[in-house]
Amino acid sequence: MKHQCHNVLLLMGNAESIAAIKQSLLLEPTSTKPVLDFSLLLPPPQTLQLAKRNHVFVQQLKRWRTQHWSTASNGVLTHKEETETSLQLNFSTIWSPPVKVYQALMARWPEVVCVYQYHNAKACLYGLSHHQEDEHYQHEAMWA
Repeated sequence: MKHQCHNVLLLMGNAESIAAIKQSLLLEPTSTKPVLDFSLLLPPPQTLQLAKRNHVFVQQLKRWRTQHWSTASNGVLTHKEETETSLQLNFSTIWSPPVKVYQALMARWPEVVCVYQYHNAKACLYGLSHHQEDEHYQHEAMWA
């Protein structure tokens, strides 16, 4: 994957919220390892789901994902750690982090502590955010 953005997402909360979040982010096929799928939380419109898969479709889907997820790709899961009350996902995306996915998580489960960090050295991009109920800290930067 060119221009990988490396992401770490840590979620902490009650067992019910963490279980619901897990179902909203991860496909867990029995024969393979879990797959991170942002479309479980923020699905593309039906017109993109049913469209003929060609070059135009791929470009439209990438534009939609970038607009609604902040990245053109699903995450490629590299590591997962979980307890009953926490979930940590390490994954990569293309170019940028899925900030709008993180925002959707925080809006849907405001009681859950959400910490994420990311970096893309080739794009000179890094960031860190912490969200806990009414407290929010965010630092993002690009350097030259």
